[in-house]
Amino acid sequence: MSTPITKLVLDFDGTCTRVEQAAAAYLDEYRAGLADHLAVTEEAWAAALDRVRSRSPKIGWMVAGTPSAPAAADPYILAYEAAHHLLRRTGTHGDIPVSVHAKAYAACPAPWREDARSIFETVIGRGIEIWFVSNSGTAYIESRLQEVFQPGDPLRASVKVQSDAGKFKVCELPWEDDPLLDAAARDLFGRIPPAFPSAELGRPIYLRRGSYFHALSRVFGGNFDALRATLFCGDIWELDLAMPRLLGARVHLLDRAPPFDTCDYERRALAAEGEWAKGGVELTSLLEWL
Repeated sequence: MSTPITKLVLDFDGTCTRVEQAAAAYLDEYRAGLADHLAVTEEAWAAALDRVRSRSPKIGWMVAGTPSAPAAADPYILAYEAAHHLLRRTGTHGDIPVSVHAKAYAACPAPWREDARSIFETVIGRGIEIWFVSNSGTAYIESRLQEVFQPGDPLRASVKVQSDAGKFKVCELPWEDDPLLDAAARDLFGRIPPAFPSAELGRPIYLRRGSYFHALSRVFGGNFDALRATLFCGDIWELDLAMPRLLGARVHLLDRAPPFDTCDYERRALAAEGEWAKGGVELTSLLEWL
């Protein structure tokens, strides 16, 4: 593996932030936000959260209609699945507006990992470009980066954001012509198998995430040869890392903190990739690649 790393693609929530420290406040705010759409007592909400936790990771995050990640991988996924469990249990028609999550998320920002700034400095100092590719919005991540970089900080130019990635969408590429999705890129995507079967989970691990691939086409300017020189870092194997690893990138899985612990199947998937995959507890573990 002689190709030097020139790009680091980072997930945001859980990867660069301590979501476990914001979880309790976020889940309370989310429940409060449900009031106009679904009457939920504290007891019913706690029971729904426990029900989802007890079934994860065999049940997945169904936001786009197909399981895309463990249902209790972080507080945001957990809240979505608990709320929709209650909708079904109560026979309530309609859906939960995305504003319920958006308001709770904005009200309860998870703090940055303590080593984030030092890692950014080290990585940029090695001449490596940093990209955030996350389900969280581009504008939101840009605003959170202001907590890390003061105005005029020259390092900020080496940290780019290409977010709103929709990694949870198990879907095909848009059919319209796009200069960043040429025939070679579409052929590359077309060779991704739909899913890996998993007897352990009792559900497939879905791989063809067209929205995520499309976001990466913007990171690479359509040149997917750059995957070989790119390191991906995330905290959820199937959401952040499974597709990039299959496409030829190196991947790094960060452990999730309790109560959102990394699953055993994720650790086994990481180990199966040999020298192409590593993991760690803190962001500083990324330095093993450099």
